[in-house]
Amino acid sequence: MREKLIAFRAERSQQEMAEIYNVSQQAWSKWERGVGFPRLPLLLRLEADAGVPISELFFDHSNNLMLSESNNPNSAA
Repeated sequence: MREKLIAFRAERSQQEMAEIYNVSQQAWSKWERGVGFPRLPLLLRLEADAGVPISELFFDHSNNLMLSESNNPNSAA
């Protein structure tokens, strides 16, 4: 999800995206860092605006759930 949010943001700042989606810049930053996730209503809006299905935000091409390394029990610490 992190990479897709960063790519969707393109030339805009985190602050600009936060204002567009009526969230704090800190919230947007957490999503890009994989520390948190948007709530479902916002995910649906991001899906529509970015043209990326929600499933592609959370799953990689092999259908593995993408978690941040800090949340992934299989990652090396």
